[in-house]
Amino acid sequence: MIELLILYSLRNRERTLYSLRSEIIEKFGSFTRPSVGTIHPALKRLLNSNTITIRNDFSQGGKKSTYYGLSLHWQKKFNDLFFSPLSDNPTIFFTELQTRIGVMSMLDDDLKDTFIQDSLQKLESFRLDFQNSLDDEYIDYDNYQKAVLKKNIEDIENFKNFINSLQNI
Repeated sequence: MIELLILYSLRNRERTLYSLRSEIIEKFGSFTRPSVGTIHPALKRLLNSNTITIRNDFSQGGKKSTYYGLSLHWQKKFNDLFFSPLSDNPTIFFTELQTRIGVMSMLDDDLKDTFIQDSLQKLESFRLDFQNSLDDEYIDYDNYQKAVLKKNIEDIENFKNFINSLQNI
């Protein structure tokens, strides 16, 4: 999902690797703080897919700076990444969901509506799985495990309400 954050951050201007990292942390630091070691391979993947461009600039002292920008057809790659399947792992799913919500302004209204409906469906699937696990008389959960399952169900309900509220933005 780092690629989505990179494309979002490059939408208005070229950036160096460090400027890109700063922009991502500034905008999305509430749920992710990628390292240079995470961003750099993602930039290479985007370069290899011709989604971004690279420009080298040299200062008067000869110091090289590398700038990354968007290619002409970046929006297709953005949409492909945005609508790739969300993880079935709940922990990863919530990070992916937050990332996509954070860059959702780059979609047209029809695609936003599709994403909201898909997200609500996936959240409901997780809620049902957790509730079924909690209700399963053959699984011997201790009180802490039950408390975590109940909290996850509550969190999903809150997230569904939040997702629904996005329809009014």
